[in-house]
Amino acid sequence: MSSPVPRHVRRTNNYNQKDPLAETPKRADDARWSLLDLVRRSRKHLGLRDRDIAVLRGLLSFIPSSAAPDSLVVFASNRVLIERCDGIDERTLRRRLEHLRTCGFIARRSSPNGKRYQVRDDTADVRLTYGIDLSPLFAIRNHLTALAEQCLRNEIRTKALRAVIRDILYHHAACIQPELAEHASRSIRRSLSCDQLDEIVKQLQAELPTTTTPDTIVTAVLTVSDSQNDRHIQSSKKENYESERARKKQSTENPAATPSSCENEESGDITVAECMALAKNAAAFAMAPAQDWNDVVRLSDTLAPAIGLERHDIDNARRTMGSLGSALAILGLVEAFEKIRRPRAYLHALTKRASEEGFDFVRMFRSLTKCRATSSSVGYAA
Repeated sequence: MSSPVPRHVRRTNNYNQKDPLAETPKRADDARWSLLDLVRRSRKHLGLRDRDIAVLRGLLSFIPSSAAPDSLVVFASNRVLIERCDGIDERTLRRRLEHLRTCGFIARRSSPNGKRYQVRDDTADVRLTYGIDLSPLFAIRNHLTALAEQCLRNEIRTKALRAVIRDILYHHAACIQPELAEHASRSIRRSLSCDQLDEIVKQLQAELPTTTTPDTIVTAVLTVSDSQNDRHIQSSKKENYESERARKKQSTENPAATPSSCENEESGDITVAECMALAKNAAAFAMAPAQDWNDVVRLSDTLAPAIGLERHDIDNARRTMGSLGSALAILGLVEAFEKIRRPRAYLHALTKRASEEGFDFVRMFRSLTKCRATSSSVGYAA
């Protein structure tokens, strides 16, 4: 009686009680939420709306994470489903459930009285089950995985094709017919397929003159003479790996070790042909095969918006790493786009490291393209 809080309030304020509406934490290894992510990534291709995803998320929240394949039935009523699906309207819930059933993600097991429940015998064996069955969704996991991978590739290709169209209209507007230029300009803002955008790119390229002069001149100093500036590049800044730290420590302890020998071991160069061979995805969007490093830099500027890089990100990287270093970084990010979730943050980290420590841009480029080759050989990472 000494407490001003009533007894019934104190009794209900128990920290051991759990909220029945609280959802299970979404772990990365949970099959339910990984499956929902696949559906969300393929939403446009499957013809689903945001309400369909919300209803599907609510249905999956009723399935235990360790549910058996034969127990993927939801018995919740529409009232409980509405609360779990962010309070949507009941008519909307009915329409979305019917749409999910039509798409083949769920199946209805209707009871004679329209309710959802289970019937067990005296030995606790299930005899009848009425509810919303989610086993069709779990049965097409492999199909959804392949579809999500295809949608990701189409998204990258669509962004790249739009960037190519934008680049052609910006640099060669005087060479293109006004009707075609207007059609191409509208196509950037429209929702077109990759094949339609590719056809527009081919039409624009047919209007371009056969011989063009370089629009920009790379001012970075190369490691060869001016007559061989399209042969290879070589960075004088070496990446600070653990092995390099070990060599520095060894050279400090042993003065006989010369730093020139260490630099020769860490040096690397690359030709234009080898660069394009490693950056296969980027080379596929080039209007013409790259002949020198000027073409490589222009290609990187064209494809940078396709992976979410803005103009100030490119300028900042170019001030720190130079035109060639930033071009290799951008092309490497294009190749490793499936493995790197935030290309902008990755480029900022590379720029910061280049300004503070310095590293080998060619080795960085090879490492990024190697990530792409590894992901292609292993498969899509969900």
